[in-house]
Amino acid sequence: MTTFNEMQDAVGLRENSVSLWGDFVVSIANVAPSSSVAYTLALLVSFAGHVAPLAVLIVGLMMFFCSVGYASLNRWRAHAGAPYIWVGEAVTPSVGVGTGLLNVAVSTFANVGNITLAGAYFLFVVAPTGKTFANPVTWLVATAIMAVLVYLSIRGIRPSVRLQWIFVVIEYSAMISFVVLALLHEASHAGGATLPSFSDFSFSGASHGIGGIAGLAKAAVPCGFLYLGWEATAVLGEESTKRNINPGRAMMMGTLFLTIWYTFLIAVFEGVSSQAQVLAHGTDVLAYAGQLLVPGFWGRALPLAVLVAVIGTCQIQMTEPSRVLYALARDKLIPKVFGLINRKHQTPWAALLILAAIPPALLIPYLVNSSANHAIGDIISSDGMIGLFMYFVVATASVWFYRDHLRRSASKFFLLGIVPLVGGLFMGAIFFYGLTTQSHVIAWVSVVIIVFVFALGFLIRAMRPSSPYFMELKRRRAEGVKGSNE
Repeated sequence: MTTFNEMQDAVGLRENSVSLWGDFVVSIANVAPSSSVAYTLALLVSFAGHVAPLAVLIVGLMMFFCSVGYASLNRWRAHAGAPYIWVGEAVTPSVGVGTGLLNVAVSTFANVGNITLAGAYFLFVVAPTGKTFANPVTWLVATAIMAVLVYLSIRGIRPSVRLQWIFVVIEYSAMISFVVLALLHEASHAGGATLPSFSDFSFSGASHGIGGIAGLAKAAVPCGFLYLGWEATAVLGEESTKRNINPGRAMMMGTLFLTIWYTFLIAVFEGVSSQAQVLAHGTDVLAYAGQLLVPGFWGRALPLAVLVAVIGTCQIQMTEPSRVLYALARDKLIPKVFGLINRKHQTPWAALLILAAIPPALLIPYLVNSSANHAIGDIISSDGMIGLFMYFVVATASVWFYRDHLRRSASKFFLLGIVPLVGGLFMGAIFFYGLTTQSHVIAWVSVVIIVFVFALGFLIRAMRPSSPYFMELKRRRAEGVKGSNE
């Protein structure tokens, strides 16, 4: 008689379910350009003035360099637990497991922030201007949004990707419409508005900005947060067509597209009004821009784009860690509940439910208690920092993984060595610089989370030495097998 465990082992993730364009839309949807611009525009301008687009462009190119490292590792092995499989092979299995757990932490903490904003933005879009809702109403709306998203996620990766396509069409249609309106408004120079200029990308101009080169360096930290999430498609390798090619290609396409799109959006919206007005409206700057460009009901289309982006990101940031947790459970590294698969839809339903429950649960103390609000807010704020550290680890690990190939040709030396190394070291530099520029609390929270997940990686290795993952790596190393030569 077939046991339940044997039935589960026989059912895996659904293969060949996500095309190249599906992988691409997952990559860009998880970054949520509209909401990211809304949250960071004023901060970028406060650091770098009107040369903020230059900082966005530089960091975007460095993210693209990191994606080249991710893509090279994906060519070796496509896996639901990509971060821990790749780093474990390149460095040590304990560090690999720690990196996988770091990936889960980055997505989960980000989703706490997303769901915190989803309910409030939804009510802002549908309710009359100026009306304030009680915290329980905000919580109920946010929880309902998460419930719908987890239901759709459990029903399969294909409907999830289709939903993301719909979100992308809505978001980008709204953003493109308002970009056109913003440019027309800026051409009139009303209220201190200014058109984008090539001086926005001038280093000489940067020296006369708010913070000069130092301002650009400070702006690089929130720029790193701006791009956080493009790696989501790395864990869809087992579900993608051309599994060793498409996820990596999609990550490179995604980071390159986002670099161009972000740079353009920041250049446009930073000039929609005077610098003082942009700074004064903080994270509500796109809501302000919407009402400025189209007063009244239709001005809410821009906040709607932000809402759609947040909701879309909520779903992908459940999907990404669910695959990592599923793979870890399949390798008997964490409790098997995370590896339970819905046999009909072939999705890790238990992991998705757990991940969906965490943000609404944390939203309760966040809304009702000021002390909890600050504590959870610090964790959310530290998320970008630990994401930068994750990119640093994976990109530099890719160079070490392919170290034997670097002397074979100039192209390999450049693409497998120089490019991901520069990208990874840049992310590491931003991370360590951020430790000195962020508040002491956020810096310490970031360090504590990173130390905790990697310590947990070493603890899991000590407690689960007979895991198939550890045993396979031990066998390969005893036989002298290198992943880069396979």
